[in-house]
Amino acid sequence: MVKEIRPHIVSDAKQDMRLAPKHLVKQEFGRRLYSLMLDKGWTQSEMARRADLPRDAVSTYVRGKSLPTPQNLKKLAETLGVEQDDLLPNYVEGAIDQDHPAFEMKISPSATTVAWIRVNRLVSVSTALKIAALLEADNANDRGGSRGEAALQSSEG
Repeated sequence: MVKEIRPHIVSDAKQDMRLAPKHLVKQEFGRRLYSLMLDKGWTQSEMARRADLPRDAVSTYVRGKSLPTPQNLKKLAETLGVEQDDLLPNYVEGAIDQDHPAFEMKISPSATTVAWIRVNRLVSVSTALKIAALLEADNANDRGGSRGEAALQSSEG
């Protein structure tokens, strides 16, 4: 019975779309996958068989417990006849955010004038080069050079 009620899947009609996140979360991916399966009249077992995936994997995706690996996303999209980006538009971005936050800064209480930073974000090449120049200038400043301060001021002006 394909069209049975799934209490763990919230109907899109019940959600206020203004509150929906721009990017797909695991639960939204699960709803999208389930909807596409229903459109084809497939059960989770049928989807798994056609995509050459374990049935438990499909169940996990539909329940919104995890996102597929790149290989499994490709199999799901091909099986459903949709583009990977249509099935899960923010996959690359989401994978990066799961590994590390987009921006992280740590300042030691004992050395409050320096900080460790981590930036994990897709930026244009020109922005990346500006960041690299600022970091190089900061390194020069740390070594006692005056170049760092001048480079910092010229990039701000």
